[in-house]
Order: sequence, then structure tokens, then C-alpha cells
Amino acid sequence: MIVQLRVDERLIHGQITTAWSRFLDVSRIVVANDRLARDPLTTQTLLMSAPAGKKVAVRTIDSAIQLLSDPRIETVRVLIIVDNPKDAVTLVKALPIQEINVANYVKKKAPNKIQLTRGVNSDAEDLIYFKELAHIGQRVFSQLIPSGPSEDFAAIVLKI
Repeated sequence: MIVQLRVDERLIHGQITTAWSRFLDVSRIVVANDRLARDPLTTQTLLMSAPAGKKVAVRTIDSAIQLLSDPRIETVRVLIIVDNPKDAVTLVKALPIQEINVANYVKKKAPNKIQLTRGVNSDAEDLIYFKELAHIGQRVFSQLIPSGPSEDFAAIVLKI
């Protein structure tokens, strides 16, 4: 079953390997990203960054939807990671995702961005997708680490 979809532009990193994968008790991580799935070097790097004992797949968005639509997925716990809100919306529309964590999305090089939470910035285009997530998601929140505070991300973006 899909335990959580996480929007995190860093994809697999220390917080994922040491905290979130254990906290969510996942056995699988699916990184869904069209560009990265077609880049063998980056894919290999992500696979090497996998937490011990966790299987990782790097897939295009369409391939991730196909993989996660298989009924056998209900027998394992899966964390999906995307690096942008547009891909998150596509996945939430296609899959039974109950929990969306918009956690690390700072867009360092983007002009005219606004800060939504401590770890999330947005430009005008991304804000459209974040608002769509807020409307279609079951639980949309922002939490950097499991032991840290959780913010109601849907309420934040719908005020803007």
C-alpha cells in the first residue's frame, strides 16, 4: 500500500534514509521522475543512496503509475518521492494516495518565489499545483522530519 507521497526536490537523502523510511516502516521507495528515470547515472546514484534493506525503483511518472496500480502493491508499504508538485498532482489523480507530505521544496534559483513553510517555497506556477493538491488530497501537510512539527499545508496554500 502507498503509505505516503513526499514532495522533496532532494529525493533520496539523509532524512529519507535515516528517519522517514524507518518511521513509515516502508519496504519500498519509488522515485517518480521522467527526466531522472531516463538518466542511467543519476538512477544508479539514487539506487546506491537507498536505505539498507529497502528496495528502490526509479521510474517515469507513467511507469510508476503502472507499477503502483498492480494489486500486489497492497502487500508492501511504499513511499513515493517526487521532486515537484506537478508530478505529485498527476500521481494523486491516478493512485490511491491518502497522505501527501510537501517537505523540501525551496527552489533556490527561482525568481519571485514566496515562502509557504520553513521548507517549502513556491513560484506562481507551482502554487497552482499546490492548491490543486490541497483540493484533491486526503491529508496534505508539511513535515521535514518525523519528530518535527507538522503543518496543515492545504490550509496554508488555500489562504493565498
